[in-house]
Amino acid sequence: MVLEKFKIWVLATRANTLVVSICPIFLGSALALKVTNINFSVFLLTLCYGLFLHIGTNLSNDYYDYLKGVDTDNRIAPFSTIQLNLTSLKEIKIAFSLSFILAFFTGLILAFKSNILVATLFPIPIFFGLYYTKGKNPLGYMGLGEILVLIFFGPFASFGSYYLQTMKFSVLPIVVGLAPGLFSTAILVVNNLRDIDCDKRAKKNTLSVRFGKNFTKVEYYICLIAIFFIPVIYFSITKNYLVLLANFAILLAPIKTIKNFKDLKVLNIALQKTVLSMILFSLIFFLGILF
Repeated sequence: MVLEKFKIWVLATRANTLVVSICPIFLGSALALKVTNINFSVFLLTLCYGLFLHIGTNLSNDYYDYLKGVDTDNRIAPFSTIQLNLTSLKEIKIAFSLSFILAFFTGLILAFKSNILVATLFPIPIFFGLYYTKGKNPLGYMGLGEILVLIFFGPFASFGSYYLQTMKFSVLPIVVGLAPGLFSTAILVVNNLRDIDCDKRAKKNTLSVRFGKNFTKVEYYICLIAIFFIPVIYFSITKNYLVLLANFAILLAPIKTIKNFKDLKVLNIALQKTVLSMILFSLIFFLGILF
């Protein structure tokens, strides 16, 4: 019984997507390790903050998308636990509220361990995570998803994890953070491309809905091209050639699938391959930074 409930909540939180928030934190921490000893408790708190924030965002998105009629039986994406009647709306609301509260208090602890800058910045992603789908004019319904994902799952997370360890400003974690940010954006782009018909019916005006499938494909290609230059820029600054190997991971990205697909259902596989490409890229980049 307990194991079954655990599996349901793993599904509800979309645990397979949480790597998106883990990658930039590890990259920022790797950069910090080059200049100082890592405070492991701060690292764990940073990781918990990122995970609580991401889980809260995932759950609240499912909650409000369901209420707004976005998640219907016609969707191509995997059904949410609400649709499958595995969890109630009340349970999901309690869960995402608890996740955001935990993110807030984790951020508060980090603020006490650091300074006023962290205290000022850490509540911002919580606000955006909640209002991405909440309210009369949710941010995700206004075509702002790509820019928010790029920032918060990219430079914000990598620079934040770096700064919490070093208390120093550096452009390097911002540049490096663009890679996971762009990968996360590419993942969102595939997601929006897959859901374009359902989103259009529900008046969820993502960039895909506004500008169409060809525009969305170009978005994806631009993300991958931009990612390629991040290790190159890092190499030009540090002369560390090992990070260049990370670019081989881009070859795993389903470029041909995105270009030639006929059935939107194949984009579920394209989504998984993009995530896999991100994981491998981040792992190689992480090891390249350290060695």
